[in-house]
Amino acid sequence: MLEELGARFDLVVEAVSGFGGRLDALRDEIFGQFAEVGGQIRFLSEQIAENRKGISALRADLSAEMIRLGEAIGATRVEFRDQFAAVAAERASGDGGAATADVMARSLTTSREELSREMSETTKTLKREIATSAELAAKRLGVELKATNKSLANLARKFDRFDDRITVQTRDQDQRLRKIERKGSG
Repeated sequence: MLEELGARFDLVVEAVSGFGGRLDALRDEIFGQFAEVGGQIRFLSEQIAENRKGISALRADLSAEMIRLGEAIGATRVEFRDQFAAVAAERASGDGGAATADVMARSLTTSREELSREMSETTKTLKREIATSAELAAKRLGVELKATNKSLANLARKFDRFDDRITVQTRDQDQRLRKIERKGSG
């Protein structure tokens, strides 16, 4: 009877140690999957940081362009004031007031048209650059999100399979123990 109990005990130990080995393998697989997800999260974080740097560079370029436009507008204002003051002085002195006023009016119209055209071109260029940059950033982020979602879906499937395997192995182990118990009692 002791031999039979010893044999049963050996079978139980063998079954439990086999189950433990499978659990260790599954645990290692889960840790590997977590490491993979962690790597992908790090990759996404780096991409987000890179996109932020690109946006900062675009803001700096936009700020520089705005400063350049402000300087051009300021220079035009100063030029206009100088020309206006010159016309006013000529009118006051009475020398060629009508001709000078005519020249000044044409000059002002030309300057205004040129400034308007430059501002329009610069605005269009900036809008195109901003739209292109935003579109590229959105595409990159979309691709990265798709890859992350795919990885998370794969991980979810692996967890489901892991859960199924654990359930099956637990049932198998229970059946083995019941068989051992039945043999021992029979």
